[in-house]
Amino acid sequence: MKQILSILFTGFLFLILLTSCEELYFPELEKMPELMVVESHITNDPKLNYVKISTTNGFYETIPNESLTGISVKLMEVDGKIVSAVDNGNGYFSFPETPKPGREYILRIVYQKDIYESDTVRMPSLPSIDDIYSLYKVSKTYRTDAFGPPVLIETPGREIYVDAPISPTLQYYRFDWRAVLLWGITPPPTPLGYPPATYGWNSLYNMDLINLAGLKRFSDATQIKKHPILSIPYDYRVYLDSEEKIENGWIIIIDQYGIDKKSHDFYEEFNKQLTAEGHLFDPALTQVNSNIYCTNDSSKKVLGYFEVNSYRQHRYYFNLWGIDQGKVILRELNRYPDIPREGQLTGIVPEFWEYTY
Repeated sequence: MKQILSILFTGFLFLILLTSCEELYFPELEKMPELMVVESHITNDPKLNYVKISTTNGFYETIPNESLTGISVKLMEVDGKIVSAVDNGNGYFSFPETPKPGREYILRIVYQKDIYESDTVRMPSLPSIDDIYSLYKVSKTYRTDAFGPPVLIETPGREIYVDAPISPTLQYYRFDWRAVLLWGITPPPTPLGYPPATYGWNSLYNMDLINLAGLKRFSDATQIKKHPILSIPYDYRVYLDSEEKIENGWIIIIDQYGIDKKSHDFYEEFNKQLTAEGHLFDPALTQVNSNIYCTNDSSKKVLGYFEVNSYRQHRYYFNLWGIDQGKVILRELNRYPDIPREGQLTGIVPEFWEYTY
């Protein structure tokens, strides 16, 4: 017994020695100067217009840098009006007026003794959708675990496509989407009558690459045809946590932006960065260039991109299960009430609620 205890004690001391020799190593890195970061989102919709200004962090810093203060931000129309931004605090700025399609604009930022200006950007004409439709599609993904090779998962559903016009003043688009699943609970009747029904909803958002569309090289087409927006699976129960919840279709919200060729190319490079896997010929980070510069000191770099996009939102009611004579329901909506991300109401029909008929 004493021999066993002696061996255990010796092993315990050995572990302590190993632990005491462990030391974290932090290599010394050259401290880089802080860079100004400009996030801008300027459209013809005043609710979507903002500029956010901050600075970069050091490699080991875990607390985000505070937003810069004492900044002047202006949206300058070429040969036109200059609009000063409203400082909303925390580095956020908004504009009391919106730009107009066909006009050219420059973003100017003044901070301390430095003046930053963007390239001249023209706002495209307002976007539109010629047609929207859905086609059967089996989405294929791979699922892996620690015990075997990747397994192919096939999910049948419908892919929603749009056709959009191409004109001399608008040849490139960016799309974003939100899909709101409507569901309800209808309790069984009781001796006292019918309990109130529950109306609920959940939201899905675009989490993939930036959805771009535009005129192909060496093409003189007048329309973008069959451009994919999103897929909706037939099995809606993957999004619900209870068998008593019954689907009532989807509200599909499509945000359509008219962008110029330079913005299209910028987002394409950004998508390439997101899909880079560390291969030899993957794009380098420096290839995604800014169009904002310090006019009085070219050594001061800016991260960010200024663009002026035309914007329009489209809403549709989509139902895979309310099929009438073999047709999936997909109809345009002309109401635009606010829809919270998720929620439910009992005995009250939400303002945005839609039905299959």
